[in-house]
Amino acid sequence: MARYFSGRRLREARRLAGISPEQLAISVGRSAYSIHEYELGRVTPPITVLASIADTLGRPVDDLLTEEEAHAA
Repeated sequence: MARYFSGRRLREARRLAGISPEQLAISVGRSAYSIHEYELGRVTPPITVLASIADTLGRPVDDLLTEEEAHAA
């Protein structure tokens, strides 16, 4: 099964860590707008940024991923 980035999980992890989008953005060298786009699921962060986000939040990268089954047409 494939693993996909989850903006919802990012938002939950950030809130649980008590970090604002602006603070997270500064920590990982991105804009607050980018963090917002990641959380909405409009943009998937590059793996290096994803690893930095997970590290900043004190979580494994796997916590920011979700499993989705591909459906046959």
